Amino acid sequence: MKPETLKFNFEFSRVYRYGKFAGGKVLSVHMMRRYPGVKQSGYSVNPRVIRPGFCANKRVLGAVGRNRVRRLLREAYRSYEDQIPKGTDIVLTYKGGKDIPPLDAFKEDLAKALDKLLKGKAQ
Repeated sequence: MKPETLKFNFEFSRVYRYGKFAGGKVLSVHMMRRYPGVKQSGYSVNPRVIRPGFCANKRVLGAVGRNRVRRLLREAYRSYEDQIPKGTDIVLTYKGGKDIPPLDAFKEDLAKALDKLLKGKAQ
């Protein structure tokens, strides 16, 4: 079964607006705990599910680069998924640049950002 992800603009906006933020060299992470009664399009969202969202800039990369960045973001997220608390919405955003860094750079930045967010030192 495919995992639940953030799909709509209002969901991303909610995480950007009300969530905590931590950034690194390659990516930025916004994370927000969902309230149990949050609804999406008329349906209740399962409070035990982590819903990730992945963003890459359209202007810099083009379609092939954006898809590659999103694949790298998904893979980095997958390796740290067990550290994220259940009932969380999280958005991983690629900061930009024409040269796409290797997967290790994404994993390193995500580890640092999650450490900041979960220890309470984020903005």
